[in-house]
Amino acid sequence: MAKRVVKIAVAPGKAGGPAVQQLSQYGIDVGKVTEEINRKTKILANYGINNVFVEIEIDEDTKSFDVKPELPPIADLIMKAIGKDTGSHQAVKELIGDISIEKLAEIAYIKWEELRSRNFKNALKQVVSACRSIGVTIGGKDPKQVLKEIDAGSYNNVISKYEELLKQEGRL
Repeated sequence: MAKRVVKIAVAPGKAGGPAVQQLSQYGIDVGKVTEEINRKTKILANYGINNVFVEIEIDEDTKSFDVKPELPPIADLIMKAIGKDTGSHQAVKELIGDISIEKLAEIAYIKWEELRSRNFKNALKQVVSACRSIGVTIGGKDPKQVLKEIDAGSYNNVISKYEELLKQEGRL
């Protein structure tokens, strides 16, 4: 069973052109690969990301493939979401922006596989924790306070929404 890994750069949600066409030489359905790449990267376009590297693992015997986008770090996604280029240099003292819990849940959803959490609640808490280190509040609140609110069940509706999405996609 020979496996080949091909790495290409694509515009999020708009894969196509020569980069994807080169995959036809491996005997896989380029249309299906393009569809999978677009599905997995489309949400990144909302963050103003122009290019994302995608790794396609191809089984040369069965012609099956697995698409793995290389996602930006959590802090970068948070910064893009609030329209900043860099985080605070003194995070606790200098606040540079505010973000909604819904947007943070979306980031946890994007990064789900990389976070390796047992459940979405813990994944969301990892993303919320990143806010403190870069000087970002959540709905005007300190991230430490939001973590307590998550544990108390204040955001269960948001957590349930994204857990359901992950289940529908077979990712949870």
